[in-house]
Amino acid sequence: MDWRSVYGDFSDLPKAEQLQLFQAIQDTLFPEPKEDIANMVGDIREVRFSRGLACVHCGSIAIKRNGKYRSRQRYLCKDCGKSFNDMTASPLSGTHHPHKWLKYFQLMVEGVSLPKIAEELNIHVSTAFYWRHKVLCALRSLGFTTLRGIIESDETYFLESDKGKKYIVHRKPRKRGGVAKKRGISNEQISVVVAYDRNGSIITKVAGRGRITANEIDQTLGECLDKEIVLCTDSATNYKSFAKKKGISHEIINSNKGEYVKKGVYHIQHVNAYHRRLKKWMERFNGVATKYMDNYLMWFRFLELQKNLEKQLCKRNMVLDACKKANFTSVQVIRSAS
Repeated sequence: MDWRSVYGDFSDLPKAEQLQLFQAIQDTLFPEPKEDIANMVGDIREVRFSRGLACVHCGSIAIKRNGKYRSRQRYLCKDCGKSFNDMTASPLSGTHHPHKWLKYFQLMVEGVSLPKIAEELNIHVSTAFYWRHKVLCALRSLGFTTLRGIIESDETYFLESDKGKKYIVHRKPRKRGGVAKKRGISNEQISVVVAYDRNGSIITKVAGRGRITANEIDQTLGECLDKEIVLCTDSATNYKSFAKKKGISHEIINSNKGEYVKKGVYHIQHVNAYHRRLKKWMERFNGVATKYMDNYLMWFRFLELQKNLEKQLCKRNMVLDACKKANFTSVQVIRSAS
């Protein structure tokens, strides 16, 4: 048998199988170097301990080396007596598949569904799910940067979802992707506040149910705003009350009167465009459970901040950000989230 006889049967294959055969030949002849998270341990160490080596349990700097385990350096805290390594209290801590994590981060950047990730990496769907939320909880633990200058803010709404719950006591269950019983904005809707400054910094968090109050806006944004800012919003009274309460300069954009830009610079077009992209991106999940909404908001925020970078660099940044700060979120914590 020679290549000509094999190629003669190639055209008889369906298009999908032709592509699979091409990919198989390409992988055989030009294999990509295998990636392992171990190759990034040095980078993770530098990011995690950028202010100096300190205990991930108590924060003490009284640290000494404590041998190696599976080629990883371990450290011992002289104050609390606990030991740790460069990966302790990160999403990768205790993993049984360290060689699969870089590929997993790549698939997260690409927004691949859980069943496809499970098939690609030969892991269980529930494992792919818990890995996802361990990463997202780690990203959330970093918090938000302070917004400065002109800040646009507005809220958008998602239908409440108890996806994954066995028992729902406050309402009748509905089919996935169902609709609210009440028209307009009600307590069946989850309010997500988005604030966006002209430097590209973003805050996006669940603020409450239905129409939110000035106090709920303050709880969401209050600690993340610089002293000297100009807040741009629509004509909603909750933002008027919030700005008055905080003593913030406030520019109101009243679109009902055909007003979209004031003084050539004040508008809320960036935040409204962000809402549209967020809604479109969320569609792939066929409804996100409300208890995990903040995780998905942080995921989309990360992708938005990295959207001008190549995927390889975006993947690397996600790995480093997820491991930057000690975070002890476990599978049990994710399961018990409410």
